[in-house]
Amino acid sequence: MARPNPNSIRYILRLVRTSPRNSAGPRILEADKETSVQASSCVPKSGIYTFAGYLKGFVLQPPLSVYEGENKCRRVFRTVLQTRKFHATGTMSIGARDFYDILGVKKGASQAEIKKAYYALAKQHHPDVNKGDPDTEKKFQEIQRAYEVLKDDEKRSLYDRIGPEGFAQAEAGGSPGGPGGAGFGGFGFGGFGFEDMFRGGMDETLKNMFNQGSFGGEDVKVTLELSFMEAVQGCTKNLSYQTFVSCSSCNGSGVPAGTIPQTCRDCKGSGTLRMQRGAFRMESICSTCGGSGKIVKEFCKTCRGDRVVRGQKKITLDVMAGIDNAETLRVLGRGGADPEGGHPGDLFVNIKVREDPVFRREGADIHVDENINFTQAILGGTIQVPTLTGEVALKVRPGTQHGQKVVLKGKGIKLRHSSQFGNQYVHFRVIIPTHITKRQKSLIEEFAKEESNDDEKRAAEASG
Repeated sequence: MARPNPNSIRYILRLVRTSPRNSAGPRILEADKETSVQASSCVPKSGIYTFAGYLKGFVLQPPLSVYEGENKCRRVFRTVLQTRKFHATGTMSIGARDFYDILGVKKGASQAEIKKAYYALAKQHHPDVNKGDPDTEKKFQEIQRAYEVLKDDEKRSLYDRIGPEGFAQAEAGGSPGGPGGAGFGGFGFGGFGFEDMFRGGMDETLKNMFNQGSFGGEDVKVTLELSFMEAVQGCTKNLSYQTFVSCSSCNGSGVPAGTIPQTCRDCKGSGTLRMQRGAFRMESICSTCGGSGKIVKEFCKTCRGDRVVRGQKKITLDVMAGIDNAETLRVLGRGGADPEGGHPGDLFVNIKVREDPVFRREGADIHVDENINFTQAILGGTIQVPTLTGEVALKVRPGTQHGQKVVLKGKGIKLRHSSQFGNQYVHFRVIIPTHITKRQKSLIEEFAKEESNDDEKRAAEASG
C-alpha cells in the first residue's frame, strides 16, 4: 500500500481501535501533530475505527487508508460531520429553502435590512392574523428559523460557508432559539466551524465542544437593585423572572398523556444506522427518529413536543452582607428547565447598588464628609458622626484644617470570609459663615488685629 502524504492533514484525531481480532477490547492510539503514531504492532486492515464516542452527536468516518510499517503507522482520515436530529415539529431537512430567499433579502444584506424584512414577514404571516390557514404556521416557523440564523453573525458566517444543505445536516433539531437549542449553539458550537476541528488539535476540539456548558437548560440573567444599606448589611429578596419551565400539560414529556411511543422501524430502536463497506463500518444518526429509537404520532399541543414552555419562576434570594455594585451572584439550577429532563440552567443575578447621600464605599472602607464651623476647627470640640451602625461621638482637635481626615477603625464593612471589618474615614469640611452679626464682626476684627500684632512681633524678633 502506498504511503499517504503526511501533509494532507494538519492534525490527527484520537481514535479508538476496535478490532474483531482483539478480544482484549478497545485500544487507544495517540497520534502526534506530524500524523505519526507509535504502536506495539501495526494496525490490521480488518480493524474497525470509530471516533472515541459520540461528541455531542458527532460521528467520524473510519480512515480512508492505512499504511502498515515497522512499529509506525501513518493514517489519513476524512471526517463526516453528522449531528443529532430530534423528531419534532419544524425540524429542517436537507433541501430546505435558502434563508436569504425566505426573508427576501440579498446574501450581502445588512443586519438592519434582515431585521426589517423579518418583522414585515412575521407580521404578514403570523398565525393570529391568518387563522384557519394551515400553511401559515409552517411559513411563520420557516421565517423565524431563517431570522434566528441570519441575525447571529457566527451562525450566519458558517451558513454562508457551507450552504443551506450543509447547515441543515449540521443543525441540531428543535425550533430555533427554542429550548432544544436549534443550530450549533444548542450543542456548544457558538460559532465552532468545521475547519476548527483541525485548527487546534484534539485537545482544543474537546475543550471547545465539552466545556461551554451548552447542555441542559438555558442560563438566565437578571438585575437586582439594592439600596446602599441592603448591600452592606445583607438582605433577603424575592425574585420573579421569565424562563423555560416544564410543560404542565404533558408533565414535560412532549406528548399527550397516555401516548405510547412506537419503536422506529428504520433503526429497530437503536437510534443509529450502520453501513458496512468492506472492512469498515460507518454509523449515522437515524434521521427518522432523530436518534431516540422511538416514534410518536402526536405531540403535546401546548409545548408542541418541546417539553418546556416560557413561564415565570420565583425564588427567595439571600444576599450576602458586603456585596458590591456590579457583582454577580450565581444560583445553581435556578435557570431554565432542561427539555431532556436533566440539569436545569443557572440563574445569574447582577447586583446594582444605588448611591447613598451620606456614605461612599471603597472596598471594605466607608467615607463620609462632616461639616464643622470655623470656631470648631480653631477651638476643637465634639461632634456626632453617622456610621453604618448609628451615630458616634467624635472629638475634633483644635486647629483642624479643611480636608483633614480621621479614621474610625473597624467601622467599615465586614470583610468577606473574615471576622474583620474595614475602616470609616471622616473628612472634615470647614464651613465659613456668609452672614454674621455686628458683634461677631467686631470680635473677628479684634481677633484679626491681635493676629496682625503677633505677626509684627514675630517679624521683628526674626530681624533682630
